Amino acid sequence: MARPAKKAASPKKAAKTVKSPKEKKQRAKKDPNAPKRGKSGYMFWLADNRARLTKPGMAVTEVSKAAGVEWNNLKDKTKWEKLATADKARYEKEKAAYKGGSPKKTAAKKK
Repeated sequence: MARPAKKAASPKKAAKTVKSPKEKKQRAKKDPNAPKRGKSGYMFWLADNRARLTKPGMAVTEVSKAAGVEWNNLKDKTKWEKLATADKARYEKEKAAYKGGSPKKTAAKKK
């Protein structure tokens, strides 16, 4: 059996050009004096419970997965959320002092 002849490629597909890969932009260096971001409630909880969750021979990813399941099943998270709220306030205060402005105020963009 003979195969039917293939249709000629459309001019649009044939004229497609290959773009050269763009150079990656250099990322600005992070200022080591900048304040650290506030922790989430989960991170405070994990810091207190990691030793209990870790078993000998467990990989870091396995510990994280087990912690995530336990965090999702946790009923009362208010203690950890209060710590996270306080840490967020600390971060905003330090950020305002670092930038030299008031907290909760964004700087106007330069044109």
